[in-house]
Amino acid sequence: MIRFFVLFAVLFVITIAMLAGVAMQYGYTLLDPQMQMIWVAAIAVAGYVAWRINGILRKREKRAGVERSGGGFLKRLFVSGKSQSQLAREARIATRRKKLIAEGKLDAAPEPEVVEVEAAPTRVPPTASIQDKMAARRERVRRAKEQGK
Repeated sequence: MIRFFVLFAVLFVITIAMLAGVAMQYGYTLLDPQMQMIWVAAIAVAGYVAWRINGILRKREKRAGVERSGGGFLKRLFVSGKSQSQLAREARIATRRKKLIAEGKLDAAPEPEVVEVEAAPTRVPPTASIQDKMAARRERVRRAKEQGK
């Protein structure tokens, strides 16, 4: 229900802003007596669109079997959590990982790969001299040969 009211408020502000722009082009303000029906229309449009969006989000959550727990207010309001199938998959992966570690087929904590600092640049700007461009090309070729490409 909170999501509906937040959507309604946002859509109502957008609707009023758009209607105020159109009314000002014709020399009216939204406070004129002739604009009472415009206010009613703005409320009706914002309410209907918010109701439809809320229904779509609710059906998506229901279809995916989503748990709405954790996270901040806005996250819980609009972003759905993990689906049941995703939670089940993570549990299967965790048990498989534990089993492989127990059997000794997998290290408990994999070591991070060491990234070498590039000594020579492989790319140079188009305004560089020919010598710099050729040096960069030689470096790219050398690295490709080291990688077996």
